[in-house]
Amino acid sequence: MSIQILGTDGNALTSRDVDGSASNFIYINGRLSFSGSYPTGGDTLDWTTVPDKLAGSQCISVAIATQTLGNNYVPVGVPSTALNGWKVICQTPGTFNSQLTAGSYPSGITSDTVTFSATFRKLL
Repeated sequence: MSIQILGTDGNALTSRDVDGSASNFIYINGRLSFSGSYPTGGDTLDWTTVPDKLAGSQCISVAIATQTLGNNYVPVGVPSTALNGWKVICQTPGTFNSQLTAGSYPSGITSDTVTFSATFRKLL
């Protein structure tokens, strides 16, 4: 797996990173860690790796932010029942709208602090 879903502290995602207080939604905040190789078309954001934290069946939105100027990460997905239906498009550091070419992630991305906020529908 090339994208690891982590908690807000950079360690394993735990229940403290999950807010299920809303009636129909679950909100998760955390970090993404990139390693390995970037595939053409984007890397899969696979929520099935943390299903015990979700209690949700459908990811309806993802927002991604970075602390590194020049890096850009674009979440692409359509709300669906597939928890592995989202991709993250990495744009070439220092360029605009130029997708990273397939191959090993550059050190500027593997060392970046990338945060996310995701919204899921609760299992009803």
